[in-house]
Amino acid sequence: MKTPTSSTETQLEIQAIMVELPPEVIISILSRLQVGRLLCFRSIAKPWRSLIDSPYFVDLHLEKSAEAKSHLSLILRKDSDLYYINFDSLDDAVELNHPLMCYSNRIRVLGSCNGLLCICNVAEDIALWNPSTKKYRVLPSLPSDRKRDSGMCLCGARVYGLGYDAGHDDYKLVRISQFIGLDYLSFESEVKVYSLRNNAWKKVEDMPYVLCYTRKMGILVSGCVHWVVTRQLELDQLATELVIAFDIVKETFREVPMPESMNRICQIDVGYLGGCLCIVAKYEDAGVDVWTLKEYGVKESWSKLLTLTQARRIKSVRPLLYSKNGREVLLEQDHENLVWFDLKSQRVKSVKVRGLPDLFEAVVCMESLVSVHPSRRDDRKKQESLGGKKNKKRDDFLAEGFKLVL
Repeated sequence: MKTPTSSTETQLEIQAIMVELPPEVIISILSRLQVGRLLCFRSIAKPWRSLIDSPYFVDLHLEKSAEAKSHLSLILRKDSDLYYINFDSLDDAVELNHPLMCYSNRIRVLGSCNGLLCICNVAEDIALWNPSTKKYRVLPSLPSDRKRDSGMCLCGARVYGLGYDAGHDDYKLVRISQFIGLDYLSFESEVKVYSLRNNAWKKVEDMPYVLCYTRKMGILVSGCVHWVVTRQLELDQLATELVIAFDIVKETFREVPMPESMNRICQIDVGYLGGCLCIVAKYEDAGVDVWTLKEYGVKESWSKLLTLTQARRIKSVRPLLYSKNGREVLLEQDHENLVWFDLKSQRVKSVKVRGLPDLFEAVVCMESLVSVHPSRRDDRKKQESLGGKKNKKRDDFLAEGFKLVL
């Protein structure tokens, strides 16, 4: 009769196998792990900490997560609290300890990009925060700008959007402040951009549009942040809404072509789903349509994804994520429920989450190692340009580090 292998012998066998693995295989394995596990490995050995903290590995981990659509979560906001829900399980809403004081008032989520959340409190303190690593950075403050000049006043319209500038390896926050003339006919839309790499704000060219929603964050798709606007003030009639895009690299605005066959007599919102820009069209008596732009910048690639009929009055819909098999879409409905919409049967089913707040706003966030204190570009270029000698040292570090872990 064969004797069962002891636990100690099994561990030794695993250790022997893993130590013999090529370093590139070890890196590939590590790049697919959750951030929590990587932080544990980081604390065991200096060579591993150097690897996991390196811009190369941070970018690799982000790339693998995006390719596999893994390590995704929902961040829910209710008043001054934020909650975390793991997308793979959708079982529990866990309260997060965010870094801002809220003074018994609500917190706002201004944007989400590559694992970074931008949050703001009632005092207009703004922080870039990585919920996975718990690291954050408070941004330099801006004046409140309650008045622009003697003929203009700020009517409270102020929106933000967060994006990544791949050309300069920089994260940027866009702030648009809407000033309405005392005659209610003229307006100005002042735009300022914060650079994480420079840790400073700068003013860019004004936006020639009127904001439709005063507190909705911009939606990041294909390197551009998007909002719903109109071309002019039309207080006495229904304005034609359109979508504009702010290019994070060029720091310029442009209009996004709308679907040809969409009924424009509706209220629209913008969203992000599966890497595509979405338009949510809400009609007074006919429910809600969700359109997706399959190929960004190509007007002909708009297609209607789903329609929610008006079985009961729908106040709002926000597309969040596709299911793993791509047959269902997770929606936030009326700021009260999470539901799955089956694209084939057109049926809706509720998602039961323990601890789900009664009213909330949801945003998708991907776990990452992205730092709120970016490395200097010279250091990154130097690291990328080093050749075989650097790689050999890295491989030796990994081998030794793995022995320490096991």
